Amino acid sequence: MKKIFLALCLCTFFLTFSQNVSVEGSVEATGIFSSEATDSPFWLYTNTNAAITPQTVFSGTAQASATYTITEKSFFEGGIAAFYREGENNLDNFQRRDLYLQFQNSWLKTTLGAKKQQENFKGLSATNKNILWSGNARPLPGLLLEANTPLKISETFGVDWGIGHYQLNDARYVNDVRVHYKRLGIVAKINERNTFTARVQHFAQWAGTSPDFGALPSNFNAFVDVFFAKKSSDDNIAGEVQNALGNHLGSYFLEYNFGTSFGTFTLYHEHPFEDGSGTRLANFPDGVWGVHLKLEKEGILSHLLYEYIDTSDQSGNSSTSGFDGYFGNNIYRSGWSYEDRVIGVPFILVDPSIELDMDSSRYVSNRAKVHHFGFTGTFKKVEWSLKSTVATFLGTYRNPFDPKLTSWSNYASVAYTTTTFGKIKVFAGADMISERKRILGGGVTYNYTF
Repeated sequence: MKKIFLALCLCTFFLTFSQNVSVEGSVEATGIFSSEATDSPFWLYTNTNAAITPQTVFSGTAQASATYTITEKSFFEGGIAAFYREGENNLDNFQRRDLYLQFQNSWLKTTLGAKKQQENFKGLSATNKNILWSGNARPLPGLLLEANTPLKISETFGVDWGIGHYQLNDARYVNDVRVHYKRLGIVAKINERNTFTARVQHFAQWAGTSPDFGALPSNFNAFVDVFFAKKSSDDNIAGEVQNALGNHLGSYFLEYNFGTSFGTFTLYHEHPFEDGSGTRLANFPDGVWGVHLKLEKEGILSHLLYEYIDTSDQSGNSSTSGFDGYFGNNIYRSGWSYEDRVIGVPFILVDPSIELDMDSSRYVSNRAKVHHFGFTGTFKKVEWSLKSTVATFLGTYRNPFDPKLTSWSNYASVAYTTTTFGKIKVFAGADMISERKRILGGGVTYNYTF
């Protein structure tokens, strides 16, 4: 009798558990061809979380996640995603993209591990609405605590917040670098059709072991200095005394959404800063200036986007407060990159072939002016998208490009989702660089979700 009772209890437990668990996954395969053996059109590989690189001819991704529901608004989720690339020169062919455990309820989201960022504006934005973290590199491993939805403090205002710690575990000039992250924002709901968001975010690279200075400050006092962007007291590291301890990056973000009878407009500006001159807007008008329209009646044309991206001012080239040198740093010489891929806005150019030492930098151009357009829609069951980008690269203040490097990068895709056999996407890209070089390419992606 006891055995029967125990069996019934176990069956009840597993039935209840299985009812609360949902599992989903997908497999994806992409084949790419290009007119250049060592390069591909810009938008074929940019902002792909490193699943595709300029040399990739084949990429396969498999992912799976499981969700355990506790209540209507709280659940645990775990996920894993990995990709295999063919055609790489220096990277591992097989790498993880996601590996995470997440808890979420009505006010809190906690993520442990590495997880791909949520896509914004149907993937049309060149920065994915974050000039410092665009999705160009693989997700960083770490721990993030953040607001699931803005915490309401009144009928009009809510507070958005987040704090995290990440680890740069790739091969770099300074090994074992930590990344501190935090953000704080105000969301104002003016009425049902109008909202305004103001947010500041802050990243800081700190700690690690330098080949020039040895072990860099990594204790609790150093973390406090990093958190508040205070100067170091270690006079053996000149750059850490002159500026704040660590390599600091941040941005101010403003967004206004307003609805009309034919669609919802989003106007946004993100202003970057790396030191005091940037925080007091001495590098204005650097940043992203964007507008996005989501049509009320989605059809053959659903979303339109334009972004103007400028990183050319950098507070000027004055020796007192200029030379912001976006994403580079004199101590953390690998800069704001992960596996030699820029983490933020992808119009900062890096040359991985440059040998790093105390005097060199792989950031060959961090000054650019960019006009970026994006469109997407659906015709019957066919989804289409188009991106076109005109960029002028100026080099750096210390090593300007002469002449300037200009590029026109284009991307187009059409995708059809079958009722049974998954989704097929055909895409093509074309780059024209300084009227001398042409890169043509394209490919096919097959995705099956279960």
